[in-house]
Amino acid sequence: MPPNKGKARAAQPDDDTTAPPAIRSNEELNLSVIRRHYPEVAAIHYVAPYAVLYAYMLESSQWEKVGMEGSLFVCELVSSPIGAERFAVILLNRRGLDNFFMEITSPEDIDFGEFIMMQSDQVYGLWIFSEPLSSTANVPAEIQAKLEELAARAKSSREAKEREAESDMTEAEQVETSVPMGRQVSLRELFGQKGQSGATSIIQTHNNAHPALPAQTDVLAQLFMKAKQDYNGFG
Repeated sequence: MPPNKGKARAAQPDDDTTAPPAIRSNEELNLSVIRRHYPEVAAIHYVAPYAVLYAYMLESSQWEKVGMEGSLFVCELVSSPIGAERFAVILLNRRGLDNFFMEITSPEDIDFGEFIMMQSDQVYGLWIFSEPLSSTANVPAEIQAKLEELAARAKSSREAKEREAESDMTEAEQVETSVPMGRQVSLRELFGQKGQSGATSIIQTHNNAHPALPAQTDVLAQLFMKAKQDYNGFG
């Protein structure tokens, strides 16, 4: 009689149990996804569940869809080379591989109506989905308030850092031009009026100071105003 074939013994678990993976918040997940496309994103300030991108066409003086729609993120970027705050709007496109990215630089380049209108190489409009008596009811108003705040912060921070850079460069130039030519100058003569802290400041200025960035010029102001005027005329 053949021997009985018993069932295989169940595998015994290891003594060392593996800890479950940490649960990530929605904000952490969103930030991870955004950084795959834009590594310079430092934080997310606001998320609109659904938005559609339009562009203003000069030929027809009309708004037209550009084939981009999806979740809209208002993000903080890493600081500029002179240390100014930077922010951007990012639309992750559900309909294709191309996303929409626009840095927010000034309140003058953004306006609000049925669309969020923004100016860069051309005039864009973002339509934000909202539905009364739902969680999205206040999204347009909330995102408008956030964009107004961040646009003002971006402009103020950039202008302050530019003034600091200009001041540092002017101070360094004044020190250089105050030194008589044609003879050796001692460190005491060069830095005597400023003391040790002044010397350190000037040395750091020469080594680390970045040249002042040119102030942004509103080269598309007329285009932007025409788009807004034409758009308002449609209303």
